[in-house]
Amino acid sequence: MSATVPWFRSRVGDVGVAFLPGEARLLQVRESKGTLRVTGAAWCPLAPVEDGARPEVEWGRSLRTAVASGGFAGRRCTICLPREELFMQSMKLPSMPTEELAEAVAWEAATQMNAPRDSIRADWIQTGGIAADEGSNTDRRDLVVVAAHRDAIDARLEAAWSAGLRPESVETPCWAAARLFSRHHRRAADAGSCRAVLEMGIHGGSVLILRGDQIAFCKTLDIGGRHLDEQVADRLGLEVEAARELRMARLRGDAGSTFIDPSTDRAVYEAVRPLLAECAHNMLMCLRYAAVTFRGLTPSKIILTGADGCEPGLAEQVVSTCQVPVQRDCDEPGFERLEHDLGSILPHDAGSIGAWIAPAGMSLRGLEARAAGSRRKAGERSHAA
Repeated sequence: MSATVPWFRSRVGDVGVAFLPGEARLLQVRESKGTLRVTGAAWCPLAPVEDGARPEVEWGRSLRTAVASGGFAGRRCTICLPREELFMQSMKLPSMPTEELAEAVAWEAATQMNAPRDSIRADWIQTGGIAADEGSNTDRRDLVVVAAHRDAIDARLEAAWSAGLRPESVETPCWAAARLFSRHHRRAADAGSCRAVLEMGIHGGSVLILRGDQIAFCKTLDIGGRHLDEQVADRLGLEVEAARELRMARLRGDAGSTFIDPSTDRAVYEAVRPLLAECAHNMLMCLRYAAVTFRGLTPSKIILTGADGCEPGLAEQVVSTCQVPVQRDCDEPGFERLEHDLGSILPHDAGSIGAWIAPAGMSLRGLEARAAGSRRKAGERSHAA
């Protein structure tokens, strides 16, 4: 028998469930004295999807084991799909009523995906950028459109339900990251605060430019940690998994916990340097586009995050190319505490906090939604009195 104290329950977020190729990461955060702490965390492998198979049953079993061992409070969850199964693109569409815009977005996404309209689900956000030619272009909206096949969404939802979770929403990793990195930029005085986020995950990355707590610009990148692994494997004559283990050991060595032979370290750096330079160049192109397209959109810093965002040499490449100060995610307020909590809860190496940004941001969604509901109810009681 167990019980949850009401005041504690109200400060706990959803369980964020990030589905990745071959794995899932689950994280739940709570707010304690203005600081985010980890309530529960788990990692589990997911069986690969075979043609014609229904993976949600097997996935559900894996998730159920993770949920049982993760120390989570409550069963509400928010999920996100692997980036490979998401369509995301910036679009300019004419201004129109919300219902008409939602349908136009869905048809446009279906056309771009070469899929039947009824086989996908699509959503959009209006970016927070202020167009440089706003006075002459007020009849068009700058949107970030995201879509996915219904079958892919339904499989994850069924797996979550089977694990005993209660899905509340489906998000993208980018939107979850934006929420987490905007936590201290929600006041009206922060509306002009502009930061850029360069996220490098295992299978790909993204660039976000944030104004206050709004997404002003968003673009996906085709460079991720797996591509670095392949470069190292090709240069050193290793299997890809062995190359990744070497890179991860090098990351730990960069943190001072593992010794890497200098010649090996140099060989790995030379292997990945072209991709790091390409990533930095993509970042520069995004900054230039945003500066020309949107008024006053000049980030004061670039935050590096993602499972492979701490790759040695990446920060130096970005600083040299973009001429903008670079900061690692672990230096953001409260992130060191989250990383410490993860290390103490998980029975294995949790990796960097960057690998947990998406589930943390999704968990924060539920925390913020319930806090807003509590404030609204308090206002109603005050008004009634």
